[in-house]
Amino acid sequence: MKSYQTFPSERITFKDRVTGATIHQLTNYKGNSVHPYFTDDGWYDNNRRMLFQGDRNNAHNIFSIELESGEISQLTDMPADGPNLASPLFVNRKYNEIYYVYKGCVYALNLETLDARPLYIIPKGFTFGGARPTADGEYVVGGLTEDTSTRIKANLSAGYIGMREIFEAKPDCRIIRINVTTGQVDEVWQENCWVGHINPSLTQGNLISFCHEGPWQLVDHRIWVLDLDTGKVRKIRERRQDGEMVGHEYWFEDGVHIGYQVHHRGENAESFFGFQRYDGEDELEASCGAPMPTPDHIHSLGFDFVVSDSGKTIKGYKYDGKTFDGPRIICMHDGDFFWGAHHPHPAISHDGKNIVFNSTRTGYCNIYMVEIPEDFYSLPKVNLDELKRK
Repeated sequence: MKSYQTFPSERITFKDRVTGATIHQLTNYKGNSVHPYFTDDGWYDNNRRMLFQGDRNNAHNIFSIELESGEISQLTDMPADGPNLASPLFVNRKYNEIYYVYKGCVYALNLETLDARPLYIIPKGFTFGGARPTADGEYVVGGLTEDTSTRIKANLSAGYIGMREIFEAKPDCRIIRINVTTGQVDEVWQENCWVGHINPSLTQGNLISFCHEGPWQLVDHRIWVLDLDTGKVRKIRERRQDGEMVGHEYWFEDGVHIGYQVHHRGENAESFFGFQRYDGEDELEASCGAPMPTPDHIHSLGFDFVVSDSGKTIKGYKYDGKTFDGPRIICMHDGDFFWGAHHPHPAISHDGKNIVFNSTRTGYCNIYMVEIPEDFYSLPKVNLDELKRK
């Protein structure tokens, strides 16, 4: 495989200080490294390699790490003077390529040859988010959002500064799909509402989910499914009481169910994990064991085992057919949540054996992978009173 630069393994393996679980620190660089967002499939080469974005030599680039050897390959060669590229690191398995945005253009990057070709010029007055492939590999989907930067001073990565203001501005937002071979662009959806988190199904080429972005308790409705072929949308998990917060949606591995979490506020607050089919059927929700002080980032392959990251811990929950046992500590991530990309965002590997997460525990954001202990029920439970103080 081609590479602009190759770095020897930076892997450090150690035992977690609380549970004894085996943790592999995959990057160890005095610059930030970030694994793919938990909704994005950044594994390739028969799942032997994982993509990540990182800052090395004062430049922001895309890299891959070979999991067995730990060797790191640099896949783009951006100049040190910026601006940064942006990519969801979501692999199109049909064409072995990913997509990124740089200087107002969406590019396709071949992961074998490292050839990059322009796909789409972003129209003036809009920003672009997404660039994820559909399950059939034929299209890239993404969102155009009216550029509000001249009237709203926002920095969403730094503690969501400006989120309420953008939400209230109701920007012009559009969902488009780009044919990756012909370059034809179709505008599939438009509304004057802040639209985000455009995620394709992992198995159904015509389906994506998106959200109405903003403070969870204030949005009209959070989770939507869009059929790209018909342009029709439907709601997933409507709010059932005032102030109820539903979010952190993601597709299960089967590509037909959408997982999410539900939080209630107040003295008798409850927290749930749930899922629905893309057509709104087959709903199941269960208590996650205890009310959490803040919404976690959650991920799972199905409904039997869920991981999350609030506080200082990577936590696990096992479904017993009625409710979830947990939260139990899988390991300590010991990181912070100040900068958006540095959130742990735990993601379970396709084989269900490992959890990948980010952590700033060393002062820089690096990437870690913890082996999921075989005896889940031997892991200690989280002290929720202690968690609330952190």
